Parts: sequence; C-alpha cells; structure tokens
Amino acid sequence: MNKLLVTFARLIENVGRKLGEITSWLVLGTLVSVLVAVIASAMRANIMLDWGADIPLFGDNLTVNDVIDLEWHFFAIMVMLGGTYAYLDDKHVRSDLIYGGLSWRVKRWIDTIGDICLMAPFAATMCWLSIGFMMRSYNSGEGSDYGGMLDRFLIKSTIPIGFAILFLVILARVIRRFLDNEALQRTSES
Repeated sequence: MNKLLVTFARLIENVGRKLGEITSWLVLGTLVSVLVAVIASAMRANIMLDWGADIPLFGDNLTVNDVIDLEWHFFAIMVMLGGTYAYLDDKHVRSDLIYGGLSWRVKRWIDTIGDICLMAPFAATMCWLSIGFMMRSYNSGEGSDYGGMLDRFLIKSTIPIGFAILFLVILARVIRRFLDNEALQRTSES
C-alpha cells in the first residue's frame, strides 16, 4: 500500500512540475502581447485582424483590447499553475529566520503541520469557493467590459483548477515526506 501511495504521490508531483514548466513559457506570450499592444496602440490601430466568423475568446476580430486581455490571461495561468511548481521545489515565500537553523526532522514536521493545517484547507476552500465564481461567469456569458476577449469563464476556471492541483500536490508532498525512502534520504542529507 505504501509503495502505491508513493507512486501516486510521485505522479502528482511530476504532473504539477510539468505544468509549471509548460506555463513558464507563457512569459514569452506575455512579452509578445505587450509588444503587439504597444505597437498597435502607437499606430492607432484598434482592429488588427477581422476574420468575419465568431471564434471562442475573440469573437469575429482581434482588437488591441483583446491583446491587452491576453496579457493578464497569460499572467493568471502562470500564477495559478506556476505557483504549484514553486511550491514543489520549495521556492515559495517563507520566513527562514528561525526555520533555517532547525534540524531536517523538525523542518519536516513544521512543513507537514503547515501543509495539513494551513495549506490544504486553504487550497480546498479556495477551490470550492472559486467554482461558484467561475460558474456565475459562465452562466451570465461574461466577457470583457471594454470590447476585449469573450468567454471570461475560461480564465476564471484557472482558479479552481490551480487550487485543486495545489491541493493534490500538498497531499503528495505529505505522503512522500513520510513514506518515500528516497525523499527521506535526500532530506536528511541536506
């Protein structure tokens, strides 16, 4: 049973890590969208492309407002999925004033208590509450208020998805922290 749990935990961590690596490339998309928006604004070109038929997110044309919306869509995806990647590699924010001088066993217990008592309930609550937020957007057909992208529920769906992935990664870390001999050896060596 332990081996199955550890295998499942490793799978969850690998998926979280791969999602983080993939979303990190959205930085380039953000840079390109900023560049395109600045150039199009300087040229006073509001409608950049017009294809005549409705497509998801953009409608029947591509405007400067669409490109500006795309910037924060990319950023939202990077934050919601990339945050799990930072958490997996212990690159998240923490106060190391006291923590840094503790033994690896005490650190493991502090991390576990923090994960179980703080992080997991927070991630689960945010996932649960954000589903209604996303569904209201879907049911109302919410789009941009100023002529930007349509289907705002798609970007709002990254909130429950991101917190669900974070919740699973938290559980995987707790499992591996105590059941995975390889992770235990690596922790004790550092």
